[in-house]
Amino acid sequence: MQRGFTLIEIIIGIVVLAISIVLLTVLVFPQAQRSAEPLLQQRAAALGEAFIQEINGKSFDESSDRSGGAERCGETGAPACTLPANLGPDSEARNDFDDVDDYHQLQLTSPTLADAMGADIAARYPGFEFAISVCYSDTSGTCQSTVTLYKKIEVTITTSFGQNFTFATLRGNY
Repeated sequence: MQRGFTLIEIIIGIVVLAISIVLLTVLVFPQAQRSAEPLLQQRAAALGEAFIQEINGKSFDESSDRSGGAERCGETGAPACTLPANLGPDSEARNDFDDVDDYHQLQLTSPTLADAMGADIAARYPGFEFAISVCYSDTSGTCQSTVTLYKKIEVTITTSFGQNFTFATLRGNY
């Protein structure tokens, strides 16, 4: 007597296998991607905080007194602050940025990040991008078209999964 599978047993096996594959692709495989999201969010937060701290450590304006004096740009007898239309780098490389608005419209991806911050940190941020914008602002964080006592710094970090995280702070002219 020959033994083997009947046609009905084979069809039932194929159906069970198909259901198993569908369950894996719908339920399990997406979880692998989601398990990486908290790590990417943590790295985005660390990178955003690092940029905010770096920028806040710079002078308020190109015309600011960098020697620790009490004179601020825009005050009587002091040089005028940079006009809103002129925010951005003053023909200098990122390593030479010396005031907050030099970072305006800075956009880089991780390979350039390696040049700016060191090779070992870039390896931790594959596929990350960031964009920085700076504008004059009121105390509520609304951008203004005139020179004010505050500049709003906004750093947007994009993870390799395309998630955007935006960090913002105000820097005062003091």
